[in-house]
Amino acid sequence: MPISEEERAWLRSMMGRFATGVTVVAARRGPLLAGMTANAIATISMDPPLLMASVNARSETHQGIIESHSFAVSVLSREQRSIAECFAQPTTAAKLRRFCDAPWHEAETGSPILDGSIAYFDCRLVERHPGGDHTLFIGEIVAAGFEEEGDPLIYFASDYRRLQEHLE
Repeated sequence: MPISEEERAWLRSMMGRFATGVTVVAARRGPLLAGMTANAIATISMDPPLLMASVNARSETHQGIIESHSFAVSVLSREQRSIAECFAQPTTAAKLRRFCDAPWHEAETGSPILDGSIAYFDCRLVERHPGGDHTLFIGEIVAAGFEEEGDPLIYFASDYRRLQEHLE
């Protein structure tokens, strides 16, 4: 049974109480690059190394993952808030051409990895499962890396946050 707009808003507020890191999931869409801000990312297995990304089925990134059979997840630093905000906007032809003017590089699959990220995972698609208006893409991590230094960008209660250095 479909939920009402009021119930959807209430559910979104409740789910927003779970603090998450901020990532960009990206893939090639033919000659273009597609990317979206995402926080529904999870480690599935260490052996083999598997990662799950939940992607809106109507997004260009969704189609890019299907076409390329791969995707990359870039974990954003707190200095990359503007990049997170750009990739959170609906995709336009200009956004596909410009890729939010974000510098990037490739690792193994050819999927774009954002420069300046504090970690990245380059994945070959191994499974996909429908999940309502999203698809759960499971990828085998074929390349990864991280920076020793750098603070993550955090999302909580519909706003970007920073980590507190130490619990008191």
